[in-house]
Amino acid sequence: MSLLNLTNPWLEITAADYEAHMFHPDVLQLQALNSIFQSQYEDYLPEKLIYIGICTGNGLEHVRPEVTRTVYGIDINEHFLKLCTARYGERIGSLQTRCLDLNHAYFSEATVDLVVVNLVLEFIDIERFIGQLRQVMKKGTVVSIVFQVRHDAPRISGSGVKAMDVLSGFKQEVDREFLEKQLHMAGLVRIREQSRFMGDGKELVRIDFRNT
Repeated sequence: MSLLNLTNPWLEITAADYEAHMFHPDVLQLQALNSIFQSQYEDYLPEKLIYIGICTGNGLEHVRPEVTRTVYGIDINEHFLKLCTARYGERIGSLQTRCLDLNHAYFSEATVDLVVVNLVLEFIDIERFIGQLRQVMKKGTVVSIVFQVRHDAPRISGSGVKAMDVLSGFKQEVDREFLEKQLHMAGLVRIREQSRFMGDGKELVRIDFRNT
C-alpha cells in the first residue's frame, strides 16, 4: 500500500470525534500522549520546536514561552489547527501553525532544535518523512518519535466513535527496522528509548534520535 496515492481520511474527521476517541477509557491515548509530550519537551527544552501532527494541540500547556521562542505546528486538518490556535495561541505567542499534507508537501521555513512526531508515521510515507526532516534539521537537532505496536490489538481501538473507522484502510504499521535504517542514513543516531503499554493491548514506543 502506498499512502502517496490515497486520499487522506484525516480530512473527514472532526476535532470532537478525534478527541472523544482518543480520550475514551478504552483508548486513553490523549492522556498518554500528553504525558509523553511533556517529557519530550522537558528533556530538551528547545528554543525552536516543530510538532508534526499537532492536531488540536494536546500537550502544549507544558511549553514554557520564556524558553521556547517558536513553536511550529503542522497538521493536515485545518479545523484541528484553528482549534489548536484558539486554545494555545494566546498562551504561546510564538505558535505558528501550517496546514500541510507531508505526503505531498514539506515545511521548509526554519531549522529547529526539536522535532516531535507522535503517532504520525502510521499515516506518512517514511521516505517522505525523512525528506521533511532534512528540511528542518541542523547539527544537534533531536527527533523524538512515538509510534504504536499493536501486538494483538485491533488497528483502531474500540471507542465506539464510528468516524474513526475511516482510518483503518489508510493506516500502516511502522516498520521499525526500515525507519531506523533510513534515519541512520540521514545522519541521525539513537539516543533514547522508552515504552508504554496501553490497556487495549497496544504499546507506545518512543525513540529519540540526534542529528550528527
